[in-house]
Amino acid sequence: MLLNFRLANVLSFRDDQRLSLIATELNDGTARPIPVREGGRPVSVVPILGIYGANASGKTNTLAGLRLMRQAVLHSVAWISQEKPIRRIPFALDPTCADDDSFFEVDLELAGVRYTYGFELDDERVQAEWLHAYPKGRRQIWFDRDGDDIRFAGEGLRGEKQDLARKTRPDSLFLTVAAEWNNEQLLPVFEWFRDNLWLISPEQDLPQRQEFTKARALDDERFRDQVGRLLTRADLGIVGFDEDALERGDVRLLHRAGDHTVSLDFTHESMGTRAWFAMLGPLLEAFKRGTTVLVDELDASLHPTLAAEVIRMFEDPEVNAHGAQMVFTTHDASLLRPLAGGERILDRDVVWMAEKDARGATELYPLSSLRPPPRPNENLERGWLLGRFGGVPRVAPGELAREAGEALA
Repeated sequence: MLLNFRLANVLSFRDDQRLSLIATELNDGTARPIPVREGGRPVSVVPILGIYGANASGKTNTLAGLRLMRQAVLHSVAWISQEKPIRRIPFALDPTCADDDSFFEVDLELAGVRYTYGFELDDERVQAEWLHAYPKGRRQIWFDRDGDDIRFAGEGLRGEKQDLARKTRPDSLFLTVAAEWNNEQLLPVFEWFRDNLWLISPEQDLPQRQEFTKARALDDERFRDQVGRLLTRADLGIVGFDEDALERGDVRLLHRAGDHTVSLDFTHESMGTRAWFAMLGPLLEAFKRGTTVLVDELDASLHPTLAAEVIRMFEDPEVNAHGAQMVFTTHDASLLRPLAGGERILDRDVVWMAEKDARGATELYPLSSLRPPPRPNENLERGWLLGRFGGVPRVAPGELAREAGEALA
């Protein structure tokens, strides 16, 4: 599971910023306990985290930063074969940042062990890299790298370490090289990056997710049944799959039309139906494997009712039995609204804000960091829309309309 993510000098992040999925005292019961302790206390991790903020505040860049880290881990060995590899994207609004290193770090819990892995790199080479493990609650430095010097402290990391260090080029990550050579101890960390952080974007990957879900539905009867149930219950007028089409290797959905059903070619389905269908494949895969998905603009893909249901799936311990997580961005204020009886869709400690400072750099902060923090019965929707928490456009009512009037005059 993902516990923390830090980055600096990446995209719109100039200074060190941290996103944490470790639960706080504001959590109302959705967090999952894990076999890790911090400061002598047991740690619980939230299954979902939502990032709010104005347009261009850096919400999407938070997810993109995680993806950039993933790409570096998976592909740093291949950079030598690329003419102009993109190793990182530094903060662009301060010219001095082009010469500074970019910083990435994650805290993970894998099979009951906590790992801290990170690196710093510039446009040419890896400047630093480290992996610390806590197999019995105490830190073991498996490796620490300073430029070309890769050091190993103690016997935490076993095997032919020096040989792997010699194989590591200045512009390659040691973790990538170790995984290429099948180091059993380091493979779980590498595999977490390989198998996690699927970025779901309404604009960029909808066709790929549709094809993924179609292919799985054709090949896996149980998966197809799960998708069919969730399509039917979403009040889209769908009653199931066209079995005749499935036998021909095609995916068509049956729609209720009075006392009969009609099979539609998938290209004729509404955008809402296609968005829900394309979302189901990655979500069901995440629940099966216990992976972390990144959803950009959850509200652009789904109606607020369906978005709330997706959140409830991640929070439900029976549906999400393997500890899947979702980090998403949204403008959907209705997810902040308390329900009848005081129940919340989003706990107070899973709501984060992204906001630009005077330099144009993104700052991340959770509602739990505010003083005083939101009250248990507080209407977070109203507080956010009124600007109490930040993360809203600094535009006075009618200001843009007046500006447009003057521009068009």
